[in-house]
Amino acid sequence: MSIVLVGSTSGSVTLQEPAVAGTTVLNLPAISGTVALTSNIVSTPQIQSISASIASSALTITASALTLDFRSATLGSGTVTTVTGTPANLVISSGSTLGTINATQSRIVVLALNNGGTIELAAVNISGGNQLDETNLISTTAEGGAGGADSANVVYSTTARTSLAYRVIGYIESTQATAGTWATAPSTIQGYGGQALNAMSSLGYGQIYQDLTASRSSGTTYYNTTNKPIFVFITAQAASGNTTYLTPTIGGVAQLSGNTYCASSAYGVQQQFIVPAGQSYLITAQNIGSINRWLELR
Repeated sequence: MSIVLVGSTSGSVTLQEPAVAGTTVLNLPAISGTVALTSNIVSTPQIQSISASIASSALTITASALTLDFRSATLGSGTVTTVTGTPANLVISSGSTLGTINATQSRIVVLALNNGGTIELAAVNISGGNQLDETNLISTTAEGGAGGADSANVVYSTTARTSLAYRVIGYIESTQATAGTWATAPSTIQGYGGQALNAMSSLGYGQIYQDLTASRSSGTTYYNTTNKPIFVFITAQAASGNTTYLTPTIGGVAQLSGNTYCASSAYGVQQQFIVPAGQSYLITAQNIGSINRWLELR
């Protein structure tokens, strides 16, 4: 922050001001002597500091001292509460997978909860599809400490909490050979501020179309490890004189088939679908000669 003094002064002027963005203009009359100016402006970091460590096959998530604004725990109120504190560590115990997959990169989102004026940590797998835009309230399940925190769509904290305001403060990416055996250090630890998660997780943000025809085939399960939604577009050559099907299964749920009756192999069928972050996807093909093109926006 810069401070501009306007006017004539005599003697010394002492300014006590934390560094914040912006410019403050002080219009001073002619003065003599020593003047001490102390501002009540408080600087709030926009990116929070978090860390993660691996020991005894467990993942420990840590946050530094935090000063965060939380929405009201009453959805019908627009009141904001500012809370300061250093939360206790959150331990994801050995055996707890958080819904991650063997040898597949995962992104674990770190949350700060406002539990009646005390900040507590929580974590959830981004592949679970939870609403994390900070306009809702979060209920959590106790991690338990016994290796049973295994659901991607469940938010886990040390102690179970109900309908708390929260903030997204970062994420942790890692690939574990065996899900739940936290043996490999995270590849990325990123602090967040504001609504960065929404922008970084949106379809089309930082993505390009990629031709994956040579490395994709029907009947094989793939995973969206990009940590944001991807768009898949497939065209296939028909088998002559048959009704041709392309049926996607996303996260274990079969979708509507793309199908057409083809009098000859000169015709084809196409399918397109969105795969949420972290979800599995596969194509089941019937009566096709070959897949002509497999494109992914990723």
